Amino acid sequence: MLLKQTKLIDIMEKKKFRIVQMLPALGWGGAQVFCLQLCNELAKYPDYDVTLVSMYHYNPNMHLPVDMLDKKVQFVTLGKRKGTDPRIFLRIYKLLKKLKPDVVHTHLHSGYYCFLAYLLIKDNVFNKIHTLHNLAKHDAPRHGRMAFKYFFREGIIQPVSISDEVHKSALDEYANCNIIQINNGSYEVKRSPAFEEVKTAIQRLKKNDATKVIINVARISKQKNQQLLIDCMRIYEQEGENVIAIILGDCVGEDKKLYNSLIAQKPNNVHFLGKVKNVSDYLLNADAFSLSSIFEGLPISLLEALSAGVVPVCTPVGGLVNIVTEDIGFLSEGVNCESFYNALKAWLKTTPEHLKELSNNAKELYHKEFSMETCAAKYNKLYHTYSAGYKIHHLPNDNSMPLSLPQTTEGYTAQAD
Repeated sequence: MLLKQTKLIDIMEKKKFRIVQMLPALGWGGAQVFCLQLCNELAKYPDYDVTLVSMYHYNPNMHLPVDMLDKKVQFVTLGKRKGTDPRIFLRIYKLLKKLKPDVVHTHLHSGYYCFLAYLLIKDNVFNKIHTLHNLAKHDAPRHGRMAFKYFFREGIIQPVSISDEVHKSALDEYANCNIIQINNGSYEVKRSPAFEEVKTAIQRLKKNDATKVIINVARISKQKNQQLLIDCMRIYEQEGENVIAIILGDCVGEDKKLYNSLIAQKPNNVHFLGKVKNVSDYLLNADAFSLSSIFEGLPISLLEALSAGVVPVCTPVGGLVNIVTEDIGFLSEGVNCESFYNALKAWLKTTPEHLKELSNNAKELYHKEFSMETCAAKYNKLYHTYSAGYKIHHLPNDNSMPLSLPQTTEGYTAQAD
């Protein structure tokens, strides 16, 4: 009887659809938040076994809170060292051999660390997906792009772009490679238990009840270009505009020098609050969402702002161009102080009635195209449609794949040395 039960358990285990999502690390970035939310959504599907792999070990002081991950998702870290670490190739190979996945879905630089495992593993055929989270030239270094070109062209890995602009850049970089576009998605922002506390804190920063609040959610870096926002806010302070900017984001490594420089020169109407877990509470207390980046993919922070109905004011780069249309928000003509100042000024002068219309349009756009439920369903179809060595020219339009089941059970967190 025990033998029969064991065989039944083995059969049931084999019916699990095993998905591995892989990142370099669980840092405070949009791609990391996206990957975490995608894991959580896929974990709701019946008979799915989802594993999130971080090449670096988890650091609670530098990485997203692990309690944001659904308990049904297994979390594995591989202990990569900084810089060149040949051990990581063997560790990935051993892990994939052990897990026997149906799909390996890589993000950011983790993609090209899997090449050796992909070539060596012959006894378990699995689908290999890589998402391009940024404009192609910024998504991987030159040697990584050269290797990707081979794996994409041969149909070993299926590349996925996240926005119209990223898709165009990928087609230019990876000519003669089949690339599928699945727009990024995110969960709708909701109030956390700290909402009222955040509301009070923001109220203290305001000059009065009429003060308008701009939120910038981005790591402190040259790419995110907070310098441009600060330059414009300095002019507004001189002009006496009743507006403040709150910047939420972390800085690491060499970006700390930039952070110190920005702090030293910022006007009194700009406030750096660092990284926060409950970004949603700040968005829900904001009047506008701003990104002054010099290049972008399709920022998760923007999608979260849309879900909250916060009007975006952004520079015309990457996926921002396709989303921030005149019926959604305000897009500057260029990435310079004069044009970004004018975009912010246009927002400041807009009537409350029109701002309400823009807010409603933003929410409608989010629910129609950018929810995580919609995004995960498209990836799920890709996981079941793509087979290594075959090219896809479109995804099926049917709704035959299961959607989310709002159900959570006990799970565990694991680390692999």
